[in-house]
Amino acid sequence: MVQALETRLQALLEAMNASGHYPLSLVCAEDGLVIAAAGERLRSEAIASLTSLFADIATRAARDLGCRMVDELTVCDVASGRVVVRPLDPAASPRLFLVTQVPRDRSWRRNTTTAARQLLQILQPLLGAARENP
Repeated sequence: MVQALETRLQALLEAMNASGHYPLSLVCAEDGLVIAAAGERLRSEAIASLTSLFADIATRAARDLGCRMVDELTVCDVASGRVVVRPLDPAASPRLFLVTQVPRDRSWRRNTTTAARQLLQILQPLLGAARENP
């Protein structure tokens, strides 16, 4: 079952990468554990580590700026583009994220929103089970 789940997640990530021309995307937990990845494998662990910053940045944004619902963290670099970190279900525990490397001059919002919705549909039964059995 785990292998089948990973295969489904990877296929969805590969389709998103192809449609958006992204070199890398992954699903990971907030501690940086990679659940599924598509694209450049060498950088996936380093990029996954950005998810550990999400909770801290979201807390500070709420406290200091009044932003109560942070739905995305984007790290931009003029040369390489951006890395987009999006939580799949903010209320879930464990918290899972879609992380996508987006080249310069590429759009990502629509593709990552659609992929996040589809990933959540696949993962929802597991997230629901985790809520019931903490």
